Parts: sequence; structure tokens; C-alpha cells
Amino acid sequence: MKRTEEHHRRPRSIGGTESLANISYVSARLHRHWHVLFGNMNAEQVCNHINQSSWKPEGVTVVCRFINGIEVTMRGHHNSKKCRKCQIAWNALFGKLTFQETIDYINSVWLDPSYHFYVVK
Repeated sequence: MKRTEEHHRRPRSIGGTESLANISYVSARLHRHWHVLFGNMNAEQVCNHINQSSWKPEGVTVVCRFINGIEVTMRGHHNSKKCRKCQIAWNALFGKLTFQETIDYINSVWLDPSYHFYVVK
């Protein structure tokens, strides 16, 4: 039996709630990897982090749009600064996915439900 944990799509430390819309159930292993990469960053910070990373294909940009609910004004932090650790986490979370599939997965499971990422060329 796999163990799952609650992932607060908008971290509680930056205003996230216990509402069902804000919670995804994910494996403990993947949850740890998400927080290695993005700590408790808000959606804009996650987007910027992806855009500045080597994981994003050349010639595309990820755009973060507010779609509904309450906008986030607080900023999060605490992602890992160790490149090797981040690469392992990225591969564990998204290694077999195309970049578009990665963004779709982030939108549906990991990202604050008040925001949505789009890939533009």
C-alpha cells in the first residue's frame, strides 16, 4: 500500500486553506521532491523558477495567470539551492513527461488552484 500525504496547492504559510480544492493527495516521496524544487513558493515564484531553470526547453516561456479566487500577495521560499538535488527531484517528478505534460501535471496536481500555467512559444 502506498502512503499518501496532503499537498497544499497554495501553501498554508502563504494563505492556503484546508479546503478540498486546495489539497491534492500525493505520494510522500513525490511531495518531498516538490518541496526540494519549490519549497513553499507562490505560483508566480514557481513559474519564474521554471523559466530560469535548465529544465525549460529553449524558445518557450511559462506564463502564470490568475484565473479565480483570491490572489496571493505573500512570497514563499525554502527551495533547495543544490543543483544535483534539484535535478534528482525534477527527474523524479517529471522525468518521463514532455514539457507540456509537465506543466499540465503541475496545473492539475501541484499548483495553487487560483492560478494556471500556460506554455507559450
